[in-house]
Amino acid sequence: MAMDLKRTVTGIPELDAVLRGGLLCHRVHLIEGRPGTGKTTLGLRYLTKGAEMGETCLYLTLSESEEELRATADSHGWPLDGIRIEEIMPVPPDGMPPQTILLPTDSELSALVNRIADRVAEVDAQRVVIDSMVEVRLLARDSANYRRQIIELRRRLAELQATVLLLDDLTSDGREFELQSAVHAVITLEQREHSFGAARRRLRVVKLRGGDFQSGWHDYAIKTGEILVFPSLIAQEHHRDSQAYEIFSGVDSLDGLFGGALGGGSSTMVIGPSGVGKSTLALRYALSAVQAGHQVGYFTFDESEITLRSRLVQHMHEDEGAGRPRRFHLHRINPSRISPGEFIWNVRRLVEDQGVCLIIIDSINSYLDVIREEKSLLLQMNELFSYLSNMNVTAIIVGAHSADLDTSKEPDALSIITDNIISLRYYEQDNTVRKAISILKKRQGPHSHDIRALHLTDAGIEIGGRIGTPDAPPGEHPLDS
Repeated sequence: MAMDLKRTVTGIPELDAVLRGGLLCHRVHLIEGRPGTGKTTLGLRYLTKGAEMGETCLYLTLSESEEELRATADSHGWPLDGIRIEEIMPVPPDGMPPQTILLPTDSELSALVNRIADRVAEVDAQRVVIDSMVEVRLLARDSANYRRQIIELRRRLAELQATVLLLDDLTSDGREFELQSAVHAVITLEQREHSFGAARRRLRVVKLRGGDFQSGWHDYAIKTGEILVFPSLIAQEHHRDSQAYEIFSGVDSLDGLFGGALGGGSSTMVIGPSGVGKSTLALRYALSAVQAGHQVGYFTFDESEITLRSRLVQHMHEDEGAGRPRRFHLHRINPSRISPGEFIWNVRRLVEDQGVCLIIIDSINSYLDVIREEKSLLLQMNELFSYLSNMNVTAIIVGAHSADLDTSKEPDALSIITDNIISLRYYEQDNTVRKAISILKKRQGPHSHDIRALHLTDAGIEIGGRIGTPDAPPGEHPLDS
């Protein structure tokens, strides 16, 4: 039978969610990562949360000064009231002369470990951060001695009933795992630079001895006053029972061409070259949903909010005010400054906190730039579509392409996993470039196979007659399939 171990919250709610409730009480946890990944910031947040809860907190620093730590806390607006900060430097044991050779002795390492445990005991600390284990490692002659001393430190701290974070910089060239194997839990922080835009930070729980956790990598960001962790999405963990609904476009001829409305929980890809009207069509569905009383989330990677508001968006706010809730949630996303995990987390917050039933992503090409280095567009989007379907949320994905639909390449490959495909394209008539629309795919129910003329108007879109019929003169041919 598994032990029901008590948990300690970290002060970072989403990290606690990854840890299935928080850190294990009275255990030693390792936070490892190269310089700049945010270990000190995480340690300070852990202690400030403890101070808020009235717990005794101790920060033992073997590297940074108290002044430097307070400067870090001040930059986030975190008060350190109730947190003891003590600087501990390795010194020879009492009665021993200072070391005069290059190699440290076993007694120096043992003395440092005892000093750390003694300070925790004197303060009677419930939460402890020890920064950093690199200084301890430098005193060890070999890996075996280092491991023995860490196990002794773990034993002493466990007897004192303290919940401890050990910070380690991973600065050694040859990676060894004595520290990882000797502690109860390990969380790895990583920072990856990109050729352009913000660096991406991510973390994973390597182990949590005796406790459950969500495996895999999770993006995180450090912002003034907070650390934001974005747990990776597991679609099967999310379900919502909702009444059946449909989303019409509000344009009878378009609904007739599509064979009805977009079904609740379905996914639709709107494809076509730049400027053909994809965003306008997506906004037409959004306006219709808002007018029907639904909540809509619109994520745009390409167009500014001002540009969108000058078109159909202004009509979606006409019913707001006078105590009436906001129904249209417009988010402008900078693809060079956001991680995939943060984007999906923003989608989840609209769905789970605002009750959104229609999500529009415009465009998937720009989102692909966000996760291109991940080489996992299909996997991530399939998980997102599954999540939205489980939550009974309809999705519209806008994708630009100018050649034949090629499902072997991204982003066209997404058309394989979406339920519906609406294709927009250009064609030529009498030396004039015109627009056309057709339905390439619809999984739920029949649809028209006509290629119809498409007109963009101040009110949105209008659907004309079939290409080549009397109401759409002959001689027309598509420029793009």
